[in-house]
Amino acid sequence: MQRRQPGPGDYGLLVTLAMIWGGSFLLQKVAVGEVPPVTLTAARQVLGAVIFGAILLVSATRIRATRREHGLMFLSAIFGYALPFSLISTGLQKIDSGLAAILMGASPLVTIVLAHFVTDDEKLNANKLMAVGLGIAGLIVLFWPALMSGVTQNLSSQLIVFGGAICYAINSIITKRLIHLNASMLMGTIVFWSAVILLPAALLLETPPQHLPGTAASWSIVLLAIFPTVAAAFLTYALIARQGAGFFGQINLLVPLAGVFWGTLILAEKLPWNAWLALCVILGGIAVSRNWNANRKAARPFHR
Repeated sequence: MQRRQPGPGDYGLLVTLAMIWGGSFLLQKVAVGEVPPVTLTAARQVLGAVIFGAILLVSATRIRATRREHGLMFLSAIFGYALPFSLISTGLQKIDSGLAAILMGASPLVTIVLAHFVTDDEKLNANKLMAVGLGIAGLIVLFWPALMSGVTQNLSSQLIVFGGAICYAINSIITKRLIHLNASMLMGTIVFWSAVILLPAALLLETPPQHLPGTAASWSIVLLAIFPTVAAAFLTYALIARQGAGFFGQINLLVPLAGVFWGTLILAEKLPWNAWLALCVILGGIAVSRNWNANRKAARPFHR
């Protein structure tokens, strides 16, 4: 399908999405100071499921999917929401939100490697290998000072957050097989399953808070449910429908920058020199991979 050239509205959507997803690291950092990470993630996803349920009810959208598609949505709930959100929140107990955003920036480069082994049409080539090499170099720069200090809480927290990036990469392979489904139904079902998974996990793994969280933490949880969990899902589908997956892929360059921006602006975080260098190297790797993807045929837009 022939698409018009991207305009200010398309770039506005792209930047808005980047600011929402980049801001999620800040909100999790604030909330996890008072609420345990899995409990925080469970509360966020339960609220998100309630919002999606109301949307599906008002729009009279029916849940239509095969048993196999429901199985894939359940896996997506694990690798796209429950596990990475919990890992990121756990890591944010010890590291800055901007640093977490940089670590998550490596996710599309991990996806390139995974796609080589599990797909037939996305094999590694020289360009992709260069992108992955830059990503690895960026991670080495990021981890090096912590590695030299031995296995500390800081290094462990960074690796935990990077585990979230690996989960996102796995989820990108899973969701590729679900893009033909109705957007509201798909995302609502996945968020519902993530809430079902997280509620018992929070009760089993963590001691419930003895008192309600403060204003800042409470609002952070509510905003996480409204914006990164629900609103961003609809903006994503709208943008892909307008300009395709290739244009949308530029979001990977913007989210780490947005995460660093919010952390610096609101929390006055001061990242070390190696974090800034790692950010540049990882973004360079993403840019190289984007150059490859730009030459590929745009993906079919999602059904709405």
